[in-house]
Amino acid sequence: MVNPVVVAHLFRRVLRPGRTVGLGLLAATAGIVYGLVALAGETDDPAVAYHEVVAFLTGPTLSIAVLVIAAAVLGEERDAGTFPYLYLRPIRRGVLAASALAAGLAAAVVLAVAGWMVGWVASWLAGAPATAAVAALGAYVAAAVGYAAVFVPLGYLVPRAVLVGLGYVFVWEGIVATLVEGAAQASVWRIAMSVYADLAELPGGAAAVLGPVVPGVWGAAGKVAGVAAVGWAVLWWALRTRDAG
Repeated sequence: MVNPVVVAHLFRRVLRPGRTVGLGLLAATAGIVYGLVALAGETDDPAVAYHEVVAFLTGPTLSIAVLVIAAAVLGEERDAGTFPYLYLRPIRRGVLAASALAAGLAAAVVLAVAGWMVGWVASWLAGAPATAAVAALGAYVAAAVGYAAVFVPLGYLVPRAVLVGLGYVFVWEGIVATLVEGAAQASVWRIAMSVYADLAELPGGAAAVLGPVVPGVWGAAGKVAGVAAVGWAVLWWALRTRDAG
């Protein structure tokens, strides 16, 4: 259960216009690159090019955009000294944790959908089948939810959360999950790609991003739900045990 007032407050705070535009463009990097490539006539198969650009570029760019927005949900409240005011409300810590996660997830999904729409428009202009972009939407949303569930608690627990989060993105997602089969199963982007691979027939290069992860919408949904549950539990524990300042 969430507190709508707290969710709305945190959501509006992190999605300020300038930040939203900048991070929206970052989340749209794959779509922008695809548009430049496809509209310049540098690809023989627009659908294959779309799949490959999304598979290789969306993970690092969307994760960083979500990192910045999600880490700010409670991190900015703490750094600005306004976090204690949230504690003055008669809200249980579990509800406060759920509300913060809901705000972070909602803000992340806004960025993800905005980024996806740029690629969808580019694929439409390039003549790629509509099903290619529709399938990618599932990957964008799953990645946004998964990354937000990791980075909202991180933003509260760690003072320099963005730097730590970048380490997670580049070291864990980029290196460890690529080299270690077991770690790939816990990679948010590979979980999101399993949605994509289940909804569309990906070319070899794009499908290779999955590694050992098996395609499947419902399996990915369960994993993302598990990540969100762990994120809520960590944040609930931290809110109960740490000082508000």
